[in-house]
Amino acid sequence: MPDILPQIPPVALPEVIPSELPQQKFHLGEWVRWFQVPNGDFGRVIGVIYTQQASCIATGLHYLVLLDERSPSREICTCDFAFEDDIKPLDNSSLEGLRGNYV
Repeated sequence: MPDILPQIPPVALPEVIPSELPQQKFHLGEWVRWFQVPNGDFGRVIGVIYTQQASCIATGLHYLVLLDERSPSREICTCDFAFEDDIKPLDNSSLEGLRGNYV
């Protein structure tokens, strides 16, 4: 696997860290996909951070997703951060369907 560190998107630390962090909706190793865009990317959650103003103005949990080899953006991006409201979990049959679409 190529070195992914140079490809990890930038993040901004929050000015004030809350005393309690929100409960995680997704967990490490879980398969997810972006569902609010056509041909959304998909992959596995490999990290979670609490931040503000990542790619959009959104404070909260952001998930670092390692894109699947057959994900549409994989050729230009190995990993991407996803805000919790932009992704949903993938079951095995949905994952197989997505992988089949990009063979």
